[in-house]
Amino acid sequence: MSIINFIENYRKNPRTLFTTPSHGQGDFVFPKSLKLLGSKIFQSDYSEYDGFDNFLNPTGIIKITQDKAAEIYNAKSTLFLVNGSTSGIIAAMLGVLERRDKVLIARNCHKSVYNGLVLSGAVPIWIMPEYNKEWGIYENIRLDTLEEVFSKNRDIKAFIMTNPTYEGVMSDIYRISDICKKYGVILIVDEAHGALWNFYKAMGTPSLLQGADIVVQSLHKTAGALAPSALLHINRESSVNPKRIKEALNLITTTSPSYPLLLNIEECINYLGSNKGKRKIYELLKNVSRLLRTLRTIPNIQVYSYNNDITKILIKLVNVSGFEFSDILFYKHNIECELANSQSVLLLTGIGTTNSKLKKLEKALFEISSENIKIINKNNSQKQGLVVEPRVRYAPSAIWGKPSKEIELKYALARVSMELITDYPPGIPVLFPGEVIKKEHIQYLKDRQKIKVLI
Repeated sequence: MSIINFIENYRKNPRTLFTTPSHGQGDFVFPKSLKLLGSKIFQSDYSEYDGFDNFLNPTGIIKITQDKAAEIYNAKSTLFLVNGSTSGIIAAMLGVLERRDKVLIARNCHKSVYNGLVLSGAVPIWIMPEYNKEWGIYENIRLDTLEEVFSKNRDIKAFIMTNPTYEGVMSDIYRISDICKKYGVILIVDEAHGALWNFYKAMGTPSLLQGADIVVQSLHKTAGALAPSALLHINRESSVNPKRIKEALNLITTTSPSYPLLLNIEECINYLGSNKGKRKIYELLKNVSRLLRTLRTIPNIQVYSYNNDITKILIKLVNVSGFEFSDILFYKHNIECELANSQSVLLLTGIGTTNSKLKKLEKALFEISSENIKIINKNNSQKQGLVVEPRVRYAPSAIWGKPSKEIELKYALARVSMELITDYPPGIPVLFPGEVIKKEHIQYLKDRQKIKVLI
């Protein structure tokens, strides 16, 4: 029986509960919460009652539902995540890495990797993806560079990378997986923004089906689930032990899981796998494709490569910085972008993006392209993206909790950072604790007065 069916049946003959949660399945709800959220979500909020299941050690409805999900995704094991992809990344790292293991990490990783480094005690080796200055984004990792790093570091245990990137850049995971297998390296892919791929492979081939050992996906980013719903998949052909990953996940997961989130995850997967869900994804892609064709005709508007995940719309306005472009969209047209950089803006779409929203964006872009916008010097108006090879002095786990102090940024050159500094979104690290502060960092962080460094 599924989680949804179990709860529906339970509600037909509910027990008198003297248990958590204390709202009593909606018997008491704070007035403003009731007005904003309604009562139904509280009526589905249960604990581990008799007949329900234990999220940390599932043997009943949660196990049945996760096993069904594994079949849908063609995985050896699929785990539901109620704390987002962040928890999946950390669990994957804890499950395959031990203290002082070397792990190769693409520098455009999410900041959650830092948490995994601190907790696992692994030592990072960084690989820099190619950087596109015209768009202000990281692109792919060169395969020859990847092989060179592996050949020089035969003791690397795992490789962590992002696919697709925040901006929709897709990598050749088939070839990357082959290289990893050649050197006995476990491939962990942060596929947070590729949750629709499994159900409409014309968008992109899921990393799991391209040979990745562990894949983490965020269902709330594009697939319509409540935040922070996510999944962790283990490849059928991988040597990774699902029990070990589950044990690692239990270390960082609450003992009071949210049944509203769990049933929402289940319903999300069921819907996406249905004919209705596939039609919905097709409709999204059709509407976004129509918009992109139209954007080709709008003067002064440029669109990033059409060969990537098109649900990530990366555009720029000629001779205007991405930051200013974002402000124009926000203040003049009431449209909020996902992020802006010095060159471009990113607008994310997902299963809930209606055609009316896309047409509103289209109308705004036509109007903006015809306006007499003051041309600014993009090189001076806002800070540019930082592209600098990191110099690791200490592993994050070795530097954690060490004495530190704040000093003026101008005096920080060659000191060891004690701060994790990220641009958020997308959460890509600028500077990790344990890394040497370079002149490029000081220039990039010039708006800050102080920075915390190792004593």
